Amino acid sequence: MSTSSSVTPRNRLQPLATALTWVFWLAVAATAITVIRTLSGQGLLFGAHIGGPSPTLTGACVTATPALLQHTGSGLIQSSLPAGVRATWTTAAVCAAHPSFGQALASTIIALPIDLLRLGALYLAMRLARTAAADGVYTTTAARLVLILGWWLLAGGLVATAAQALARMNLLGQLVTWHLDWGQWPAAWSVSWPVVWIGLGLIIFARIMRIGAGMRADLEGTV
Repeated sequence: MSTSSSVTPRNRLQPLATALTWVFWLAVAATAITVIRTLSGQGLLFGAHIGGPSPTLTGACVTATPALLQHTGSGLIQSSLPAGVRATWTTAAVCAAHPSFGQALASTIIALPIDLLRLGALYLAMRLARTAAADGVYTTTAARLVLILGWWLLAGGLVATAAQALARMNLLGQLVTWHLDWGQWPAAWSVSWPVVWIGLGLIIFARIMRIGAGMRADLEGTV
C-alpha cells in the first residue's frame, strides 16, 4: 500500500515563515541603525525612504520642491540660507553639515514613519506565513491577517507619508531663514501609489479568502 507524501503544502510554507522572520529582524536592526545615524547627524544609511534624500548626502537633510525654496528664475538664492546649510538645486536637498540635536531629531522623525510602516508590514507578513504554515491558507485567521495587512498598507501608507511630509516641513523650517507657510504642506507630500494599490488588492483578496474559508468549513462539515 502506497503512503502519501510527507511533504504537505503547510510544510512548504514553513521555510517562507522562517525567511520572513529573519527579514523582519534584519529590518528592525536596519531601523535601529537609521535612528542612531540620524540622531548623531550622520545621515541615512539607506536611500529607500519614500521621497527621502539621496543616501550620499550627509548631515540633517530634507528634500524640498522648488515651490518651498526661495529662488529667482532657475537659480536658488543661496544667501537666504543660514551659515552651515547648503542646498543643491538639481536634487532640491537642503542639508546642515553640522546639525544641532533638534535638527538631527527632526531628521530622525522624517525617516521613522516609513520605517515603522515597513516593520509593521513585515511583522504581519511573518504572522501570516506562520499561521498558513500551521493551519493552512484558507482559514478565517489567515484571511483576517491579510485584511489587516491590506489596511495597514492602504491607510498606514497614507498616514506615514503625511506624517513624513509634516516632519519634512518641520526640518526645512529649521534649515532656512525665511518664514515657511504650512499651507505649502501638500507640496512636501509624496504618496507611494504602489503601496496604496497593493493594500487595496490585499483587502479584496482577504474577502475572497474569507469566502474560501467558509466553503472549506462547509465541505469539512459534510464529510
